[in-house]
Amino acid sequence: MTVAGWVTLAVFTVIVGLSISDRADPAFLLSGGVGVLLLTGILTPARALDGFANPAVVAIGCLFVLVRAVERSTFLEHLAHHLYGGCPGGVRPLGIIASISAFIPNATVVAVVLPAVRQWARKLKLTPSRLLMPAGFAATLGGVLTLIGTSSNLVVNGMLQSRGDPGFGFFELARVGLPVAIAGILYLAAAGPKLLPDRPGPIEDLSQNPREYVGWLRVVPGGRFDGERVSVLRSLEDLFVAGIERNGRSVTPVDPSERIHGGDILMLVGRIGGIAKLASSEGLAPVDGEEPGLDLVEAVVSPSSPIVGRNIREAGFRGRYDAVVLAVHRHGEHLREKIGDIVAQPGDMVLVAAGPDFLNRWRYARDFYIVSPTGQMPAAAGRGGWLAPLVLTAVAVSVAAGALSLLQAAVAGVLVVVLSGQLRPSEVWAALPLPTLVMIAASISLSHAMVDSGCARTLSGLMLGWIHQAAPALVIAIILVAAALVTEIMDNPAAAAIIFPLAAAAAAGGHVPLHAAAAAVAVGVSTSFLTPFGYHANLIIAGSGGYRFRDFVRFGLPLKLLCLGIASAVIPFVW
Repeated sequence: MTVAGWVTLAVFTVIVGLSISDRADPAFLLSGGVGVLLLTGILTPARALDGFANPAVVAIGCLFVLVRAVERSTFLEHLAHHLYGGCPGGVRPLGIIASISAFIPNATVVAVVLPAVRQWARKLKLTPSRLLMPAGFAATLGGVLTLIGTSSNLVVNGMLQSRGDPGFGFFELARVGLPVAIAGILYLAAAGPKLLPDRPGPIEDLSQNPREYVGWLRVVPGGRFDGERVSVLRSLEDLFVAGIERNGRSVTPVDPSERIHGGDILMLVGRIGGIAKLASSEGLAPVDGEEPGLDLVEAVVSPSSPIVGRNIREAGFRGRYDAVVLAVHRHGEHLREKIGDIVAQPGDMVLVAAGPDFLNRWRYARDFYIVSPTGQMPAAAGRGGWLAPLVLTAVAVSVAAGALSLLQAAVAGVLVVVLSGQLRPSEVWAALPLPTLVMIAASISLSHAMVDSGCARTLSGLMLGWIHQAAPALVIAIILVAAALVTEIMDNPAAAAIIFPLAAAAAAGGHVPLHAAAAAVAVGVSTSFLTPFGYHANLIIAGSGGYRFRDFVRFGLPLKLLCLGIASAVIPFVW
């Protein structure tokens, strides 16, 4: 291998190592790696920027805009309300979820369907943990049914096209994705009741044990605190004032300068021991009879949220979101430390007492994967009814029929939703996931460097050199396993970008057809079932369902092995 190959390998190794250790954002790592290869002369400026000019990158951006328009319509929520019509844990709803996620990103489908699943769980007197993981995994399985089902499919397709290949047909991946999805859904329906825990999620845990987090005390008229400002209580250890009930009206969140009046009911968040101690002080008394109602909102923190890596207090959560954090759950556990000291991580489920505009302002933002009031389906704030879903359907049909390329159809779809008033231009820019697009573009450029320098050929030779005359099925199985392992520790698009050059080199060596190798990468990176952090949809269900790491392994490992086994048999036969 040349010097350029060794430098490329070193950059590749650093990117993989830092991605595994979760020490830096994948988009920054990949784009930084491309920058190093550009400065060293291994990539020419044209090759370094080729990924950003790839049609797949622009198409992905346009598809995200179309999905944002669908999210803002009433279609998904209408469908979610009627999804579980009497068979909440069976094959029918799981099949519908998989079908929807073939055209809409999996995380979006899970975010919209999840509240409906929770409603049915309550009606059937089941804990959501019995239903949420099958629903999330069904969405993941549906992503391999079409070219646009998941962004990793489009990454693989873009890398195919960068090699002069026409790329996948719209439903080409369904040749392997459909049997995998059918077998996976049958497993989910059959194994869910047996293998999943009966564990309350954050909302259910709070409703069953509210005083573990929240206490209420009444201000004694004429007492010590009557007429004082809330700031006099801010020095309390392990406690803070989250809200005030005053004459039937809620004041949430509470400004430190807010004055306390006799008869007010203070909503205190913290440890029950501190609340009990404060209740014995002069000027405050326990609330007699019914406790005041509390409107809660649950939100799953996304990796792109600005509060990630900062504690709740430093992030200015109260001022930024006009909401107060009542509790934080992580991997199924309620964090017992002081709320303000908790450092937010992706996938954290935060329970908040929110201001009246919280849902309207943050429901479609990238700060959270999902926000829903007390586990219920939020009221629709959509525009245009069914026009946006019809536009997305028209895009899919035109591409599948060969009338338009994916890029042409996606651009046309964006023009329609903007000109029809479904989205404002400012909302179009807000819908573009810049880190994701940069990561995908940089992945394609990094792939060029690995091929041009000979690095990919050398690594592929090391991976496959001991099976010179191996059957194609074995080569496909190795690619599938490699992709399936990498996808558990990094985002699916990044995993696809790392594995595809190796798979393409194996195809160039005559081991397997290029489309077979590419299909193995696409399927392998879409089997992220073992960790809560391996995939965005997993973060959502982990936070909302109260799942722990071992729950994913126990339920996801058989599913992963089943999918890989079927794909290993089908891909060599089909391609």
